[in-house]
Amino acid sequence: MAYIGNFPTAPGFNAVNFKMNTQTKKTRAASGRVIRATNSTILWSGTLSFPPMTQAEFRPIQAFVAQAEGPLNEFDIVIPTVSNSQALDIGNGTNIAEIISGTVFVEGAHSAGDTSINVTTFPDSAGTATGDQVLLKAGDIVRFANHTKVYMATTDVNTDSAGLAVLNIKPALITALVDEEAVTTNNVPFRMIMSTDTQEFNYRTDNLIAYEIDIEETI
Repeated sequence: MAYIGNFPTAPGFNAVNFKMNTQTKKTRAASGRVIRATNSTILWSGTLSFPPMTQAEFRPIQAFVAQAEGPLNEFDIVIPTVSNSQALDIGNGTNIAEIISGTVFVEGAHSAGDTSINVTTFPDSAGTATGDQVLLKAGDIVRFANHTKVYMATTDVNTDSAGLAVLNIKPALITALVDEEAVTTNNVPFRMIMSTDTQEFNYRTDNLIAYEIDIEETI
């Protein structure tokens, strides 16, 4: 098993069927009561479709898929729309995701199992914090620097005048965080593997190739 890098970005996907998977154990007692419990994290999977591609467009993708060797090797992939933040400047309501991305950091250490993470828009007191902004909207995805797992913001994340905020996430942290750890908030990559060993390539009579990938998150 190996990490083989970033999935090719060109020519891009034209359709995404994405799934959030939880593993809940459910038992119905004789009384009719349903007992529910979960001891697992949330994992993502999906089918991503390409537009019809020329040979020149398709061959780099095919070569990367060959390196994946089915589900054996893992890679990072940015999912259209899903990976994008809706960060806002409260003052004028403009999307500032590209500006904010790369400038959000964990404030203080956090343990595995935590679901509320203190964050700041600057890692130390020497810089100028960015306050009064919506760093993330509920449903946005983040990834911490020492994680391959992605997490979802369950509430809007608004900074105060000092640039501090609380990031509420699901699932709970699977790995501890250290102070000043960077947080990716836009174009967030998912760590994925191919779902199956068999890949099907549709060579059309107009000399274009149709292809879609089935992928699933790995930790």
